[in-house]
Amino acid sequence: MQRREPTFDEQVYRMGIVWPGLTLRKRVRQVEAVWVGEFRPSPKSVNYRIRVRFRPAWCPDVQILAPLEIREGATCLPHINGDGSLCLCVQDEWQSWMYVADYFVPWISSWLYFYEVWYATGLWLGGGTHANKPEHRSE
Repeated sequence: MQRREPTFDEQVYRMGIVWPGLTLRKRVRQVEAVWVGEFRPSPKSVNYRIRVRFRPAWCPDVQILAPLEIREGATCLPHINGDGSLCLCVQDEWQSWMYVADYFVPWISSWLYFYEVWYATGLWLGGGTHANKPEHRSE
C-alpha cells in the first residue's frame, strides 16, 4: 500500500496544531521550515530549547539549543552527529509519507529520555548504531 506524502503546507500546519509550543521561525517557500521552542519530554524533565528543521526529501534535523551538558568523566555527548544535530534515525528510517509532528518530534522525546538516563548513570540505553562508542558504556 502506497502512503500519500503530505505537502509542505500540511507538514507546517500539522506541527502548529500538534506542537503549539514550537514556533515557526523560518519558512522559505516550499523548501525549508524551522521551528524553535521549549520542549519538555516528561513532567520530571527540565525544559529544553530545541530547533527542528524540515526540508522535503531530507530527514529532519534537530538541535538542542539548551541545556545539554556532558556528564562528568565523559568526553562527548552520545548520539550526536558531527554537525551537532541529534542522531535520531538511520538512513531510510525516515520516510517522506511521515509527518514531522507525529513521528520525528516523538523521537526527540525518546532521545532526551535516554540522554537524561545517560547523564544520571553513564549508560546510553537507547541503542543505535553508535553503541560501541565509549560514551555509551558504563564507566
